[in-house]
Amino acid sequence: MRKTWVKRDNIYYKPFYKQKLKMTLLGVLLMAIVFFGYQIFYIRKEEAAKVAAEPIDDAGNNKVRDEGGGRAATGGNVSSSSITGLGGAFEDSRYVYVEKIGNYEKKILRGIRLRDIDAYSDRTAVVFRCLNGNREISWSRINDDYCDCPEDGSDEPGTNACEKGRFYCRFQKRHQTGRGGYASVPSSWVNDGVCDCCDGSDEWLRSDRNCRNTCKEKFSH
Repeated sequence: MRKTWVKRDNIYYKPFYKQKLKMTLLGVLLMAIVFFGYQIFYIRKEEAAKVAAEPIDDAGNNKVRDEGGGRAATGGNVSSSSITGLGGAFEDSRYVYVEKIGNYEKKILRGIRLRDIDAYSDRTAVVFRCLNGNREISWSRINDDYCDCPEDGSDEPGTNACEKGRFYCRFQKRHQTGRGGYASVPSSWVNDGVCDCCDGSDEWLRSDRNCRNTCKEKFSH
């Protein structure tokens, strides 16, 4: 009788986890999904930060020229659908500047880090939560010149009420690799008569200060 050789794989069932090629392909697929998911999340977070680095021709309260000067939200054709919430915080135009994004304009609170712009929207939460802590306050207490978040001063981004607060310049330039911190100054330096931000945005209340815009000189690359 003639013998016929049959492959073992055709006789015995081989579990999926022992099939090395299929497991390798599955692992690569999962890693690709995680990688692209992270990239999409990171790009969305950085989109807001790129807004401040674009040249703006409008003159601001502090008469800053070139990019980052800003102007108070005192009217103009501002799309209501583009306005972040905050109710009372946006009623005082002194604490708000208008940024043109594409074909519409957006109101942004002065002094906030653009990466945290979603945290300053009442569309995402009924109350405001301090960035470094679990304390919650009403939106009407944002920029009321009283420090409700003493840990980080996040409820007073545009005033000098908080000792530990930080005022983030409108021109928030970072290194092209994404490393480094956003341009900011202590809250106590806001409206003190000294131009600390390269775009002079920290002196937004003092009309007597004509800060020269040095952003192009400091961030030429």
